[in-house]
Amino acid sequence: MSEQPHVGLSLVNKAPLGFALSVLVAVIAGFAYAELTINTLFYALAGGLVCSLLLLGYWSGKGGIFFILGVLTPLALVMVSPLTTMAALLYLLSGFFAGFWLVLFGYKLINKKA
Repeated sequence: MSEQPHVGLSLVNKAPLGFALSVLVAVIAGFAYAELTINTLFYALAGGLVCSLLLLGYWSGKGGIFFILGVLTPLALVMVSPLTTMAALLYLLSGFFAGFWLVLFGYKLINKKA
């Protein structure tokens, strides 16, 4: 069996850049659109965190159900979020990826110390 890290775990090295870009998009959207709904932002960050944790579980070899649930998380997020405007959708996407990259960045920092 190969000793190389799983392909998905290679995203961990790109987490700081991904997090910075996601926050930058959210800040730009904040200046472009005035109507920020806290509910949408909360759903987005929570969905990104959950998706990232589920995919980390899959990449760690815990089972395929983690992959299925991780991939379904964004779909469920779009279904339950109050998306009344295009600005809300932009906040949902940038918040989702900010949460996703934040968990991977934390994972990178924890593994760096170990």
